[in-house]
Amino acid sequence: MSKEKKQVTREELEAAKKQMKQIAFSANREEQLASVLNESYDPELPVPEMIAAIMNVASAEPHEHVYYFTPTLPVKKVYILSGNCNVTQEAVSPASRNDLAFTTIVTPDYYICLDELLNGDMNILDLYAEDIQEALNREEIYAVLALVDAAAVARGNVFGLDSGKLKFDYPKLVEMRKAIRKYGKTLVLVTGANVTEDVELMQYDANKFSPINIKDVVDMWIPLEALDVTIDGSPTVVLDADTAYLVAVSDSKKNKPGYFVRRKIDGSILAGLQDTTIVNKERAVIVTGSNKPVGSVEKFAKGVAGLEQVGIVITNSYTCAKFVRA
Repeated sequence: MSKEKKQVTREELEAAKKQMKQIAFSANREEQLASVLNESYDPELPVPEMIAAIMNVASAEPHEHVYYFTPTLPVKKVYILSGNCNVTQEAVSPASRNDLAFTTIVTPDYYICLDELLNGDMNILDLYAEDIQEALNREEIYAVLALVDAAAVARGNVFGLDSGKLKFDYPKLVEMRKAIRKYGKTLVLVTGANVTEDVELMQYDANKFSPINIKDVVDMWIPLEALDVTIDGSPTVVLDADTAYLVAVSDSKKNKPGYFVRRKIDGSILAGLQDTTIVNKERAVIVTGSNKPVGSVEKFAKGVAGLEQVGIVITNSYTCAKFVRA
């Protein structure tokens, strides 16, 4: 679905060009770029659908501590996100209050050429803001699925193709459900690209007169496309095409098996000058540098990157199952 183009007046266009040129020639370009880009963000950004479906979602104020509880099952370990989206297993006491660890996530460095600002390209800053937001969304999804993966592997809830079969099928989905259904009545299936195709062709491949409906087994199905994200300088696949996860998300107390919390960034920390104010937001844009060497060429550009703090934890690993198609 394409976005509707907004028609701008000549006065608006001239005002935008003037603003771009003021930023380009300003002595505090970094502050002005960050301020304009941060205005592109909604203070209450929605969490990606996949994350909201399987995690308890919340927002925290700057420097605020967030606590979570583990269930009374014999689960003495949780899975948390540490630096560079690494997964860490941490021992806890069931039903005890635990302090959620927050991790700082930074997007790749985007270069805004000063020539683009001088030419008054009024859309360039909004485009960079959109790219930064998408990169952060993908990294969040990757981080949550990494925890789900670790939990499923730790509990031995890993399923593969049966002998002689080449695709994910209905009996395998039922088998996965059986492994986790007593830990939650509501089930969410997340599929990579190839497994998604298997699900779409289930009825065709079954070759039976009785209809097959995936909603008879799961309550929500979320297919993910083949998305990439750069993490710690390396291109990373958000979800492998041959992988799927089944998560039980509602126990007897209607709790989801983990927590996902964004902590707002203190605007006063990002604003380097007293006369520059950035509102506290869950995400922020920072200016990372000045001239950018690209190979042997010196580029006159400003680098910008997205920044956020997230706390993610899987508190009940019994709720997670993994399927590997290959």
